[in-house]
Amino acid sequence: MMKSNMMIALLAVAILAASCATTQIYDPETRNTGIRNTRTVSAEEMKTVAYEAIDDALNNPRFKRYLREYQVNKQTAEARPVLKLAQCVNDTDDPDLNVDQLTDLLNEALFNADVVDITLAEGNDRTDSIGNSRLNAFDPNFDQSTVAQQGTLIAANLVMRPKVISNTTQDGSTKDVVRTFTVDIADVTTGQLIWRYTRQLGFIKKRAGFGM
Repeated sequence: MMKSNMMIALLAVAILAASCATTQIYDPETRNTGIRNTRTVSAEEMKTVAYEAIDDALNNPRFKRYLREYQVNKQTAEARPVLKLAQCVNDTDDPDLNVDQLTDLLNEALFNADVVDITLAEGNDRTDSIGNSRLNAFDPNFDQSTVAQQGTLIAANLVMRPKVISNTTQDGSTKDVVRTFTVDIADVTTGQLIWRYTRQLGFIKKRAGFGM
């Protein structure tokens, strides 16, 4: 009987706690929630890596030297190399991780920095609409002087490759999670690595003693 009364009391507490639950709205662009998940990469982690990586690239001596040499070869200070994005490698224990978010953030940040041009004709960011639009040349209803001609697509000079891995160590009720993000840029012509950025984000999660 006493055990039954205790179960009823616990159930009442659980119902009361559920009835007091609230939903808080926040702006993910301006607030650091500190929310982390041991099984998947958070949107905050991706934003942190993307923006810090681009800032690092813009201040990297090797990358800046490449941009200067490219402008010298093109004989104009306005010249910008063309960059394509490779498929982001997901080497975590979450097969459903949406790594496209990291690619999109890197794309946006680098494009807005106005130091490279981004191609949508090749690489991970390739869009079928470009190829389909070029088929207008076979449609007599289009003014053929306005459709894209053969030999007009510009190949990429650079390729960017993002990668994310995750390592977890557990000791009893304590779990240590470290995620390593790597982003690099290589010269397509020579295959040489121009720039690399590595960022580790870790946190420790402890399970509560109650209910273990």
